[in-house]
Amino acid sequence: MTAATHIVTELGLSVAIDGPLAVGRAAIVPEVCVPGSVVPRTSVLATWADVITGTLCISAVAPRIPLTLDLEVQVFEPPLEGDTVTVEASIVKRGRTVVVSEARFYVRGSAAPAALALASFIASPDPSHVFPPDFHPPLRQEAGRLSVPFAERAGCAVSTPGTAVVPRKPDGLNSSGGIQGGLVALVAEEAAASLADPPVFLRSLMLRYLRPFAVGPARATAERHGDTCLVHLTDAGVDKLSALATARLADAPRLRAARA
Repeated sequence: MTAATHIVTELGLSVAIDGPLAVGRAAIVPEVCVPGSVVPRTSVLATWADVITGTLCISAVAPRIPLTLDLEVQVFEPPLEGDTVTVEASIVKRGRTVVVSEARFYVRGSAAPAALALASFIASPDPSHVFPPDFHPPLRQEAGRLSVPFAERAGCAVSTPGTAVVPRKPDGLNSSGGIQGGLVALVAEEAAASLADPPVFLRSLMLRYLRPFAVGPARATAERHGDTCLVHLTDAGVDKLSALATARLADAPRLRAARA
């Protein structure tokens, strides 16, 4: 996966691993923001959290490839376009079958976290999902830069209100060959947000992955209840439910309402 070719690394997060800790940094640029607003997509925060915590978990489950079991993001005070975000991640529980980690997001100049992510990982049950014998987790990962907005880059589109689809693309896969978890978060976000008047962002996003999106495309269908949406995510290639999500909607600061 290189910054020049993979969608996820184009999201702009650089990561450095130092023993049990990981620190990431990224700039909030227009391409990662909710269209028409200055707030980053919560799916981008989820993708950054998935990458940095997943990298930490590699050594805990190696030689098996780690798979994301669930991922939760709570946004307290969203960063804004132009901010630099620091992500601090650590493993909080290393069990026999499940590894739990957290990632805290900070905006430069603030001691309080802007957002918090919790993620659980398991070793892939597929015996063929193993790293090569000479593989070592990268201690440093450099980032690229999106040239177009995230949804456009991923090919994610809303077909009807409440329904969105993201294709399975070679530059959007995880280590086991399925659609990367951050892109699953994106299509859930798009389905939920399409049920509200734009621009909106997700104050919270909780994903539970049931099976890999091995064929694709990933199709998300959302139903709204007040400010909360329930999203069913299906691997459309095999017509099987593959993930569940809940998302809480909130109005996003518009472009003209950026910092005074």
